[in-house]
Amino acid sequence: MYKVIVADDEPFMLEGWKTMIDWQGCGYELCGTATDGEEALELINHVNPDLVVTDIQMPVLDGLGLIRTMREELKYDSQIVIVTGYSEFGYAQQAIRYRVNEYVLKPLVPEEIHELLRNLIVPLDTQRQEIEIKLAEEQYHAMEILDSTTDEGGMLDEADLEKMASRARQFIALIEAGDVTGVARIVDDMLQEIQESRAAMIWAQSAVRYIHGELLRRYSMIGADQTLLQVRTWHHTESWFMGDLKKLFIRITETFASMAQADPGSSGLVAEAVQYLKEHYRTKIKLQQLANHIHVNSAYLGQQFKREMGVSFSEYVHRLRIEEARRMLRRTNMKISDIAFELGYHDAEYFTEKFKALTGELPSLYKNNNQG
Repeated sequence: MYKVIVADDEPFMLEGWKTMIDWQGCGYELCGTATDGEEALELINHVNPDLVVTDIQMPVLDGLGLIRTMREELKYDSQIVIVTGYSEFGYAQQAIRYRVNEYVLKPLVPEEIHELLRNLIVPLDTQRQEIEIKLAEEQYHAMEILDSTTDEGGMLDEADLEKMASRARQFIALIEAGDVTGVARIVDDMLQEIQESRAAMIWAQSAVRYIHGELLRRYSMIGADQTLLQVRTWHHTESWFMGDLKKLFIRITETFASMAQADPGSSGLVAEAVQYLKEHYRTKIKLQQLANHIHVNSAYLGQQFKREMGVSFSEYVHRLRIEEARRMLRRTNMKISDIAFELGYHDAEYFTEKFKALTGELPSLYKNNNQG
């Protein structure tokens, strides 16, 4: 899960962010809300969020002031989404220099927010992996400096670095293959080498940190429970020799093996999702609801759906609905507002907007030109 905070001085908007958005279904946790920029800064320092959603017009410290402080003074690299009205859009563009990721136009449309959140998963995954790699490099260099001051072998050479990289890749391959025996053997070998050489401890720590970061990324992509990736064993080397490291890697490997047996393949998942949507597109269906039905993580399903279908989950639902709307407009005398409601839209204006976007004309004009 990625941590999010929302800053907006309008109570109605804050309530909308809390109740209308399926944060968990998109792979996020809403960790708090603020009503002005200064309150948001306190929350940011406490939570250290991955994503900050902020309005522009706020008292005390406005949205641009908040973003400027985050980037220039606090050096936060969080993803940022600005919420703005049409009249403020030109003003919002000033924030480009502060690396704002997306703009959201008021009022909130849940389907569009959900799609935006799913699209942000990729840069967030990339950012998390880069942080893990940077931490691994920092740890390696720190250990390298420490080792150079001892009489136990000096710094690692190129062969040691290649050994570290090779061992890490081998671990990942065996874990993903569900090879418990192979993983246990490598852990035993590594612990034996650590006991014999201080240099081995250096590359082993770096290799484990790299594996940790890679598994964080992959677990997020496949929608697995990340509890195993949050235990202190990863970097508590004193516990490695008590069997904790071996137990941890075996449990992770068993988890991957069980998921591989249960996973029907992304194509099967998407096909099942499409069939379900064709049967339920008239309802106010959410990605989380669909994911629960086919027993898969919603963020993973959303990514696979877009990869295979070429459009997002919400866009596909719109297309099914609008195609049915065209049929209803041709063959019935139902009011446009009634058709919108029948097809799961919260109001006729939003339905009209989507209909025109997909067909190129207003539903009323389409009805006049095609009925009968």
